[in-house]
Amino acid sequence: MPTNLIERVLKTIRNYEMLKPGDTVLVAVSGGPDSVFLLRALTHLKTKLKLNKVVVCNLDHGIRGKESSEDSAFVKKIAEDLNLGFIHKKIDLSKKRSKDLSTEEAAREERYKFFNDAARKVKADVLATGHTLDDQAETILMRIIKGASLKGMVGISPIREESSFKIVRPLFELGKAEIERYLDERGAEYRIDSTNAEAIYFRNVIRRDIIPFLEKYNPRLKRALCSLAEHLREDFEFINEAKSAIGNLARSTGKSLEIKLKNLAIQPKALQKEIMRDALDKIGGEVKRLNFRHWKEMERFIKHKRKGSSIDLPGDIRVTRTASSLVLRKR
Repeated sequence: MPTNLIERVLKTIRNYEMLKPGDTVLVAVSGGPDSVFLLRALTHLKTKLKLNKVVVCNLDHGIRGKESSEDSAFVKKIAEDLNLGFIHKKIDLSKKRSKDLSTEEAAREERYKFFNDAARKVKADVLATGHTLDDQAETILMRIIKGASLKGMVGISPIREESSFKIVRPLFELGKAEIERYLDERGAEYRIDSTNAEAIYFRNVIRRDIIPFLEKYNPRLKRALCSLAEHLREDFEFINEAKSAIGNLARSTGKSLEIKLKNLAIQPKALQKEIMRDALDKIGGEVKRLNFRHWKEMERFIKHKRKGSSIDLPGDIRVTRTASSLVLRKR
């Protein structure tokens, strides 16, 4: 295995076919060590990968006041020093919060809105983010604790297709500690987000308390969790391919969706779940709130319930059974 971290980034990019010659790459940079290293790595590899252009983008959520403004100024200076384009936006997240979203969820939503706008502005083919092996391990453990389906257990994908560009995570196989060590050894500056130490955020508790405790029993816990996610991703991709092969079973009937029971009942349970999940999402259900009890209830409903019976699912969705179909409707 290459010892140089930038060589390992190159290997990850090539193994997952993240970038191709001629790509314009938008790099999300917060000022923290991971994103700073990612930017420097991609700038270093630009010629070798035959990239068209590397552009920096930065969003100030307005959560940390002066500190986050200073982070943005720091990122802007790095972009200028590297002679790269820079796109920046500042928002007041407190004005964009909703009762249904946590601070973390609202921040993520605004972040990806900004990424989409920035990508369109510079005609980027790819958005690169600084997610690391640690981020993946934390995400998987959070979802295990809270309860998640196969789709959730896949965690952060190394590549994700958006409507007009794709998102890639070139640091996906690197740990945060080795990234910080690499930067420190070279005297490269970066910023530390003070909220990373606050116990009000679940991810911080996972990072600070739970993972170190579990690592007493498995020092390679983070890699084990990431390997688990990788194996599950292969299974999930197989299910998605099978789902694509049978086509869309949910037919729109005005304000409702109809799924023929004879088509649904013959599918394996794993496929039934994904078909129902897609239908619920399409009709406006709250898929993230579905739990194991909901799935078991739906399973019994498909198999045994009589015509006219119904069940209610998160997002005010009522599923009614007719003689030959399931009908999903927003209540």
